[in-house]
Parts: sequence; C-alpha cells; structure tokens
Amino acid sequence: MKKTVKLALASTLLMGAISANADTLNIQWLGASTLIFEFGDIQIITDPALGVGEKAYRMADPNENFDPSLGPMVKDHRRVQSLPAITPKEWDFVILSHSHEDHFDQVARRDLDKELPIIAPSADKELLTELGFSKQTLLDWGDTWQVSESGFKVTITTLPAFHSENPEILPLLGAGNGYWLEFVKGDYRKTVYWSGDSFITDSVLEALTPLGKIDLFIPHIGGVGVTGPLGKIAMDANDTMQAIEQLQPERTLPIHHSTYDLFLEPVSVLMDKAVAADVYVDVTAPGAWLMIR
Repeated sequence: MKKTVKLALASTLLMGAISANADTLNIQWLGASTLIFEFGDIQIITDPALGVGEKAYRMADPNENFDPSLGPMVKDHRRVQSLPAITPKEWDFVILSHSHEDHFDQVARRDLDKELPIIAPSADKELLTELGFSKQTLLDWGDTWQVSESGFKVTITTLPAFHSENPEILPLLGAGNGYWLEFVKGDYRKTVYWSGDSFITDSVLEALTPLGKIDLFIPHIGGVGVTGPLGKIAMDANDTMQAIEQLQPERTLPIHHSTYDLFLEPVSVLMDKAVAADVYVDVTAPGAWLMIR
C-alpha cells in the first residue's frame, strides 16, 4: 500500500510536553539517536548524546581516509543542532544500542546518575562498570526484558544488529543491539522496531519475521563511513527505502541524521525518495513529539 510522506508539520507532531496519562505512546527526538519514549508514567531515553558546541563529543572519525593499520584519528566533533531542554530526573531507564561516543557521549557518561538503570549489550559491561553505573541489565540477541507501571507495560526484545554489511569490518566496530519494543495498555498495543546502527540483513529479517506487524520503524541513517576505508557503516536513503519495502511498517521515523557533521547524507535525500515513492515517513525537528495513537 502506498502512503504519503509526512513531515514535521503533521498534526500529530507537537512542540512541548505531552500528558503522560493518555493511552498513547509519545516519542520525542532530541537529535542523533537520542529519543524519549513516554508511555503512561514510564519514561525511557535511548542512546544519550548530551554534549553541545564545538566539542560535543570525542571519537575516532570513520569518514576520514585513514590508514587501516593505524586506525582513524580521534578528534572532537561538533553538534550542529541545539539540544532541546531535558529533565533527566524523570527518566526511568536508559537503553543503549551500543557505546560508540556519538551514541553515549562523554557528557552522558559523566553526568548521568550512576544509579539510573541502563539496558545495554553485554559487550558494554566493562565500560559501564568502569564508569560506575551500578544498575545494568545486559542483554544478548533474543533476550527479553519487561517493565510495567499502573497498567502500562513495555516489553523489550533484543535483535541482531550489523554495523556493516562487510563481515571483515564488523569486529572493528564492536557489538550492538537492535530492539523490538512493545507498548501495551489494555486494548492499546503498539510495536516499535529500533534498528540501532544496523543494516537490514537476512539475519535481522529472520529475527523480525515472527514478531509480526511493525507500527513504527526507527532506522539509523546518515550514510556514515562512505568516504573512509571502512566503507558505509550506517544506512543511507537507498538502504532505508529498501528496508521500508521489506518491513512494510505503518510509519517510519528516521533518526541518526543532521545533528553532527559525522552524518554525511542529509535527511532531505530520504525525504525526496519517500515523496517520489509515495511512502509514509515522519521527519521531525529536534524537540518535537510524535504521538502514536
């Protein structure tokens, strides 16, 4: 079924706070791959990247044409967009797709409450322990975790994530997770597939198939790495359009774009392709809320 592209002018996109009591999943994009999921009184933050300015975070640059035997140059990266206002004390827990610094930056590592529960790949145990985070839930692919409050239930299942389509590159990039999130309150049920930094490989499709219909697909885009020796390590618009065709989600919310110079491909490339194909895509401004009714 063909659907129409939706941009940030859609009536379901609101700037500002949303009531937490409605039987509705509310999602706020803060930039990069940082989201707030609000479901009843449950608040979740993903991949907290909280640094601002010219030195928002420090990380190796996969876009540079470096010598693979020496590795990429570690440098400061600037945040192009502003960071919307946030209230950390309201968050119930964090979900990490993986611990690269553009997803879990130095500011978040330093400033987040060390007793804030964190759901993360098992590969991140050593880092989280070293940083002092005491409430870790470490999940491998296929593991499930659940939280409920006042009749609102969130179930999280970890899925395979492949940061590159080149098997030789994957060990250099480390392990990560994709996540299937199910939000249930009475007769209300919505499913979200958050890809993390992953391409939609055959293994990902195999894991997704038994889970059923996807109400919201959240892909990481930006075409990172295409100018460096690692090659493409984040989906671009063509990959995303192919994923939408394969997965047939009800809606798609692309993230992991625009916030940093690290993201090479503008989100406008995906928007143009979605319009041309008459495909439903939500593109939001940082700080905007998306309501999934």
